[in-house]
Amino acid sequence: MTARRRTFALALLPLAFLLLMSILPLLRLLQEGQGQFSVGLLADSYLQWRIVWSLLQAAASCVAALLVGLPLAWCLARYQFPGRRLTLRLLMLPFVMPTLVAGMGVLALFGPQGLLGINLQDTPWLLLYGNLFFNLPLVIRAACEGLSLIPASRIAAARTLGATPWRVFWRVEWPAVRPWLWSALCLVFLYCFSGFGLALLLGGQRYATVEVEIYQLVAYELNLADAGALAVLMLLVTGLMATLYAW
Repeated sequence: MTARRRTFALALLPLAFLLLMSILPLLRLLQEGQGQFSVGLLADSYLQWRIVWSLLQAAASCVAALLVGLPLAWCLARYQFPGRRLTLRLLMLPFVMPTLVAGMGVLALFGPQGLLGINLQDTPWLLLYGNLFFNLPLVIRAACEGLSLIPASRIAAARTLGATPWRVFWRVEWPAVRPWLWSALCLVFLYCFSGFGLALLLGGQRYATVEVEIYQLVAYELNLADAGALAVLMLLVTGLMATLYAW
């Protein structure tokens, strides 16, 4: 019984942290808005576009990170070449780079008068590129970890039995790396859907996300009721994705 109470007490710590950092500020926001939570707010075509775009850009970033990251991870996991270790370490660079610096770097490349001569401002590609820059290393590192756990003898046995490289990947490597990828992609979706800095810098007026819209409602319009309604929606979506990640 003592061990059960100790376990329950330990479980209260993250719950108290969640209450303090998420639930109480949200309740306070709704209280300041005099509780004017309106489901009809979601019928606004302008906010509908913000919500749909936030979901689409997060999903598209996941697909792009998977299509680019998985082949790169496979090469890093299966081949030894000079600079491989350095490459794996450099993949951690986006995690320590400030969002403002990364956003300004993207604008320097693809903004007005960019170094590459391509102006992607006021297009969805600017934000998607920024999302890919930040989240691609996460997918690559996760896939590398999953692939490295597969015994070389299992792959050799499959090749000895006549399996083609594609069949070896599909029947041996993919089932092993899939859980690592799903968990990484859940995190990528969360980062992109709830991201603020990159969306503010690269999204522009048309391709800003719900997080940016909440900021504008509070900072410029003092519309706490609508901001609270959108915050509830964000909390529900991110809570669902966090549950999938934990599962």
